[in-house]
Amino acid sequence: MHEQPNPSLTRIPWLWVLGGFLFQTIPAALRDEALPIALKNHGVNDGTITQVVGVLGLIVALKIFWAPFLSLLGKPRTLIVSCQAGIIICVLLLNQFIGSEQVVSLAIILCVMTLLSGGHDFLLDGYYVHSLNDLQRAKYSGLLNFASKLGQVIAGPGLIYLTWFIHNHSNQTTYDIGAALIGLAGLSLVILLLTQWGFRREPHNSDEENSDKLSILKEMGVALKSLYHDSRLPIIIGLIFFYRASEVHMNHIVKLFAKASTLQGGLGLDDETYAYLRITTAILGLAIGGILGSAIVTRRGLAKSLVPLGICMHLPLIGISWLSFHVNPAPSLTVISIIFFIEYLAFGAGLCALILAMMKLAAGPQAAVRYALLSTLSLIAVYLPGLWAGKLSNYLGYSGYFIAALALAIPGILAAILAAKKLEEA
Repeated sequence: MHEQPNPSLTRIPWLWVLGGFLFQTIPAALRDEALPIALKNHGVNDGTITQVVGVLGLIVALKIFWAPFLSLLGKPRTLIVSCQAGIIICVLLLNQFIGSEQVVSLAIILCVMTLLSGGHDFLLDGYYVHSLNDLQRAKYSGLLNFASKLGQVIAGPGLIYLTWFIHNHSNQTTYDIGAALIGLAGLSLVILLLTQWGFRREPHNSDEENSDKLSILKEMGVALKSLYHDSRLPIIIGLIFFYRASEVHMNHIVKLFAKASTLQGGLGLDDETYAYLRITTAILGLAIGGILGSAIVTRRGLAKSLVPLGICMHLPLIGISWLSFHVNPAPSLTVISIIFFIEYLAFGAGLCALILAMMKLAAGPQAAVRYALLSTLSLIAVYLPGLWAGKLSNYLGYSGYFIAALALAIPGILAAILAAKKLEEA
């Protein structure tokens, strides 16, 4: 895994963008999608499920306190691939302990995987911001978004479907999950090799070989101080917490809503149908949405794209709310699929604008540190609602909860308007 970039080779950033961001979401998908469905299948209530996932997700936010010091250990490209190798080992260890009563061992493995994924996020995001200019970041943002969501699909509903498929042929529960995890580890290894291939064709960067460790730490402090004094920071923080607040709240519950029986106010989908629905609608919807969002931002500019993409991102959520009022009898799978597809399409496009706004603020010296702070805030904005989302949905019911979440589109659009004005002035 040692880096030896060959200057005679043509740089192909899309290789490591695809591989790196595809890998980045594997631990998150295990936590955000596979775990909630497994708990739901075992009869755990929605409040407990969203709290468990929320707490695990918030642990990732701790990366801001230690991840910047990773740069003292070696070159970013080497460390990124090393984190990927460590995560693969954790997946294989999960295979050894899954289905056992060794809860402590499982918790330790999940915590280690979370820490490795946090370090991987920091290093990869920083390298993306630092090594690419504004035009290149816009150009590859669609691929970044698609790769990230594809990884979530593979390790989330993909793992759920694979477990169901193996169970349908073996009827041995523990082996089902273990075999699926081995398959995921094998695919992760292929992605690691793809990432390394792209990194080996990257040009030599003298900034990565700064041997003055004390200077690096001082520069980190300077970068955080400059970000703190940046006049755009309050607006971007508002954008991070409100731009996609409706989608975040709905996303915590919509998977549980899909699995809940119609008597409980849900769609009553089984594991096979749920996984197939998520895989087909997510891959196509996010692929087109990411490409569309990237093209719009590239053509119109970030400031002029933020509000229109934000409005488009919120409109399909009305369809999710409509579904919750029509579950008995439930709509056809075709109708459900169309609503899910449109929601993914709009989300893929809207998220491009948010990511690019964060990267624009982070760009400059020590971009990795600046972006790490913003991505930490983004993680908090995503996982914090999980602490109350399940309990609130239990109290309001799925329909009432989705209506309440939809109302959060109002501050989201207002945040987009303010951010667009600020970006135009920059």
